[in-house]
Amino acid sequence: MIKRNGVLVTLLVGALGVVAVGFSGTAVPAQESHRVVMHLNSGDEKVQRGALNNIRHLYQEVGREHLRVELVVHGAGLTLLTKKDSVLATELAQLKTASDVEFTACSNTMKAQGLTRADLIDQVDRTVPAMVRLMELQEQGWSYIKP
Repeated sequence: MIKRNGVLVTLLVGALGVVAVGFSGTAVPAQESHRVVMHLNSGDEKVQRGALNNIRHLYQEVGREHLRVELVVHGAGLTLLTKKDSVLATELAQLKTASDVEFTACSNTMKAQGLTRADLIDQVDRTVPAMVRLMELQEQGWSYIKP
């Protein structure tokens, strides 16, 4: 009986070790460490610049290999992604090159404003309804941030 209990204790200790490793950050693959969707609907340049700074700071702290960021833009915020209105096009291009940030423009806002894909800066990855995209990414476990 003692030998049998010793085996049981050994199995329990081993199982606890596996559980402990599972809860430490080391078992998570680096490419899936953090996924963040940023939501922007402000046409205020200060707010837009702040959102881009937030993204930059995330990458500086966490590292490109541990982070994916998608910026979903709609409403008044769409000026950030339009060729004729964006005063931050250079910053967007730098973020795309340095960190591979994804940019999503709301197709509903585009339709309401009479815009086509040709009206958007080249860095835009997709045009879909913003609310649908935000919902989908959050359902997939992405962290939601609204600066």
